[in-house]
Amino acid sequence: MGNTGKFVVNGAIAGIIAGVVMAMYAMMASVTFLHQGFFTPLYGIAAPIVGKQAMETSMGQSFYFTLGPAMIGLVIHMMVSAVFGIIYGFAARALHIAGFVSVAAGMMYGVVILLVMSFVVLPIIGSGSMPSTIGWPSFTVEHLMYGVAIGLWPLIKAQEFAK
Repeated sequence: MGNTGKFVVNGAIAGIIAGVVMAMYAMMASVTFLHQGFFTPLYGIAAPIVGKQAMETSMGQSFYFTLGPAMIGLVIHMMVSAVFGIIYGFAARALHIAGFVSVAAGMMYGVVILLVMSFVVLPIIGSGSMPSTIGWPSFTVEHLMYGVAIGLWPLIKAQEFAK
């Protein structure tokens, strides 16, 4: 595998790690201060494919689990996270983002993802109400956490971003 292929794989891995950080926050927020179910975020992601039943049932219970929608939501979230990780990697390398600046750049990138998902992607797939259902503050924190995590990649693996 060439350098570009390895970089793409590393971007996907970094994106998935950032997606896991984001999902952990979303699931903990859901079950605590949002007073929804632990798996509600995964069901919300899967809803355009499997329907809203699992999500709506989960919103009324702190623990409701159904394997199919949970797995579909998880797979979709990790795939999207991987793609966004690859994009961030190429952008950070092209812009020569390094050091602790990469964490701030990652946070800004998280806000860009928030805006693209909220105002373009989610409305197209029929989930435009997701940010307001979750609550904009929590939805924003989720994306900032993704950004912090993805921004650590150029900091930790600086050699992959060297000129």
